[in-house]
Amino acid sequence: MTVPAIAIPQKQPKLGLVSKLLPLWIMLAMVIGLLLGKYLPQVGKALQPGIPIGLFIMIYPAMTKLKLGEVRSAVKDWKPAAIVIFFNYAFNPFLLYLIGWVFLRNYPDLWTGLVLLGVAPCIAMVLVWTDLARGNAPLGIVLMAWNSLIQIVTTPFFIWLILGAHVTVDIKLVAQSVLLYLGLPLLTGVLSRKWMLKKKGEEWFIKKALPILDDVQLVALILTLVVMFALQGDVILQHPELIYLMAVPLILFFFLLFFSVLMLSRKVGFCYTDSATTAFHCTGRNFELAIAIALTAFASTPMVGVSTVIGPLIEVPLMLTIVYLAKKFEWKLFRTNTAGSCGIQELRTSNEQTQP
Repeated sequence: MTVPAIAIPQKQPKLGLVSKLLPLWIMLAMVIGLLLGKYLPQVGKALQPGIPIGLFIMIYPAMTKLKLGEVRSAVKDWKPAAIVIFFNYAFNPFLLYLIGWVFLRNYPDLWTGLVLLGVAPCIAMVLVWTDLARGNAPLGIVLMAWNSLIQIVTTPFFIWLILGAHVTVDIKLVAQSVLLYLGLPLLTGVLSRKWMLKKKGEEWFIKKALPILDDVQLVALILTLVVMFALQGDVILQHPELIYLMAVPLILFFFLLFFSVLMLSRKVGFCYTDSATTAFHCTGRNFELAIAIALTAFASTPMVGVSTVIGPLIEVPLMLTIVYLAKKFEWKLFRTNTAGSCGIQELRTSNEQTQP
């Protein structure tokens, strides 16, 4: 007897205006940032210290949704971590190097920037994409913790191995990134969640606090993008061909990698939420660290820095597209139509395996 596929209706939270028009806001952020960089470059430089604050506010709302018990449970499953570690540290850097050889070998500075974008996985905005795609947030925290620690050692090694040059990575910068983008938001999110649940109750937290926090998260994303694009807007507008040259290899990399990991995760038995989370943590790139390395270790070749700034210009709309496609294909690939249905899918899989 075959157990039929189960569609699980779930009441979705009502999206605010910011969430509904997110693609429009993203495009406006890019345009405003680039124009500021061209006509008022001093604005971007003045607001640059605010980027870490914006990134913190981007991550904090996702942390308020976590339960520490769920985080502890997510640690027990080693398979997602094994997939993420393999792809991020044994596959991705060399894949981007190969793609760069195909498309950018006549543009060595851009090729170098592409490699820098590939050597370190994302430890900040990846939580935003996972959250928007209704992934497994506790699992995402565990995977981000792995990536935060491992890339401290692997980043300088891969830069030396792939680019053939010894460069110094500012370990303090990486440690600061881990503190700002993981430790502090996690601590603040857990404590504030506990306080709100104690003072206001779970119903108020879900219906009142979370919708506001979701809008705050997206506003922080938009404003942070404005500042980042403003920093290099003048150069990018003077050389628009740079966007096309970087876009082709990055589009190929993101789509090939995300859907390969998504299908692999499905093959080994993951449900949608775990598969999407694993795929995002293999795909997202740490462009913050790439920009920092480009501006320090490759200061004599400023075009390397420009190429890494173009990274998020391309990555943000690409990841939004992937978020949309992931949710769109959930039913077709996993036979579920909501996030959080892993238990039902695992029960169905178990029943199917026990059938004669």
